[in-house]
Amino acid sequence: MTLADTRTVIETRMSVPGKSVLEHNEILGLDSALRYINKTLVNKDPLTVYDILAIHKRVLGHVDPIEAGSFRQNQVFVGDHIPPLASDVVYLMEEFVEWLQSKSFLQLHPVKQAAITHYKLVYIHSFVDGNGRTARLLMNLLLMKNGYPPVIIRKQDRSIYFNALQLANEGDIRPFIRYIAHCTKCTLNVYLHGLEYGAKCLMALELKNQERGDMIPL
Repeated sequence: MTLADTRTVIETRMSVPGKSVLEHNEILGLDSALRYINKTLVNKDPLTVYDILAIHKRVLGHVDPIEAGSFRQNQVFVGDHIPPLASDVVYLMEEFVEWLQSKSFLQLHPVKQAAITHYKLVYIHSFVDGNGRTARLLMNLLLMKNGYPPVIIRKQDRSIYFNALQLANEGDIRPFIRYIAHCTKCTLNVYLHGLEYGAKCLMALELKNQERGDMIPL
């Protein structure tokens, strides 16, 4: 869907012609998860397994209410990657949230924290569906906690994203970290450009009002 289509679905809850029910429900799920993150988790520490399950419950809530918010019970396969056994998922997720509070994690640069967190969650592949969306949301939550805007991973860059994940699965996570750092830089540039444009508009308006003898209240 386009940005305009997404806005229509979120703001009006009306369907967009030519788009599937699944596409609509995925957007509604992401919107619900983002609202939950902004309202509940941005200022919450430490993050728990329950918090990750709560994110996933909202991500998948409109798509698959039965699996939403639950760890997988069966073995799954993701291309050439064979995730851990389902019986190990609970233990691995508990270990994962402990790592989020560890000294080794907290000493990392925030962007590196976010990238490795993203990869670890995708690697464990805790859910039947919605793993990538949940991992990207958790990555952006960590970035927002450190004062960064949510990172935009462009649809046209999907092949780069998946190739970097594949390299990480093969033992070299550096390309994935570099890719997330690149996305972070691009997103920051978008935000800064918007701020610069807004400042120029405000300055132009102020000059115009000064010429007319008006004042802008502070």
